[in-house]
Amino acid sequence: MTNQLHLQYITSLSATEWNTWRQKNPQIVPDLRKADLSRLNLSNFNLKEANLIEVDLSQATLIKTNLSKASLSKANFTRVYSRDANVSLANLQDANFFGAYFTGADFSRSCLSGANFQEANCSDSFFITSDLTYANLSRGIFRGVSFMEANLNNADLKETALNQGDFTLAKAYNSDFSKATLTNIIIEDWKINNQTKFNLVICDHLFLRSQQRISSDNQIFPDTAKFLEFAVNTH
Repeated sequence: MTNQLHLQYITSLSATEWNTWRQKNPQIVPDLRKADLSRLNLSNFNLKEANLIEVDLSQATLIKTNLSKASLSKANFTRVYSRDANVSLANLQDANFFGAYFTGADFSRSCLSGANFQEANCSDSFFITSDLTYANLSRGIFRGVSFMEANLNNADLKETALNQGDFTLAKAYNSDFSKATLTNIIIEDWKINNQTKFNLVICDHLFLRSQQRISSDNQIFPDTAKFLEFAVNTH
């Protein structure tokens, strides 16, 4: 259960006061399991390595918040407003980011298996080598995102804006990109299989490598076969 003293501190102290307390007590791991932190402004708070399992952060403000290495499985980030947060190396399995605004975040090397990013905006964020297996990114905005070496196997990316994304060495076996926007993505050495779906994707340009751009006369591809003919058989 939540440590009541830690809950009192985080709900009453400023970011500077909280961070000073943590600096003076490096042996203490904040225990805020299942705490209600909804609507709080936790910008610039140091929550590194904190226990935030099943925490409610819905509609919170998390600008430049440090959540690296935190335990955040099943955390609720619904409609959070965040910019430039550090969420690297965190456990976010089955976390809920529905409708969240999480731009410029660093999710690198985090576990996001089963996470829900429906209708979230994570533009210009980093998911390098992250585990996004079975994650739901449908109808989200992920423009300019780096998915380099990420594991997107069985992920739902239907109707997702992925323009200018970098999928170099990413794995997307059995993933569904149907109706997604893929214009100007980089697909160098990405891994897909015959169960990866690209029905009705929007894409008029691709980068087979970072400097090798190809164009298509089509903007919308009617099915997976037509898209793969363009993306795979042109190099």
